[in-house]
Amino acid sequence: MENEVPATQPGVDQFVVVITTAAFDASLAFYRDVIGLEVVEEWTDAGHGAVLSAGGPARVELIDLPERARVDTESLFIGLQVRAIDGLYERASAAGHEIIREPADRPWGGRGFVVRDPNGVSLNIYTAYDR
Repeated sequence: MENEVPATQPGVDQFVVVITTAAFDASLAFYRDVIGLEVVEEWTDAGHGAVLSAGGPARVELIDLPERARVDTESLFIGLQVRAIDGLYERASAAGHEIIREPADRPWGGRGFVVRDPNGVSLNIYTAYDR
């Protein structure tokens, strides 16, 4: 097949975005309650952290580092393709999270908005577009 990884090359079994945070509780609430990711692991024995998943091989890992500063960059953001944005937008707004771009139809199709997490990480949340 065209997209198959040759047996001599390692494949990627899991993709993890690690966010170090001084706002662990707020970050956990954001990714769990607003975005809707499932907590698949949480630990406190060697520091404090949690791994969240939407299913499949992608994960968000939060690591509690109280001295960590907020992210201040537009060079990095997380993209989340979802079936519908309205519920996510309503939860993000109701929880007081910074909305960077209001929901809008995209020129290339689909619909999306951009919200900032408690650490300053931007999330581009969008629906698929017809090809």
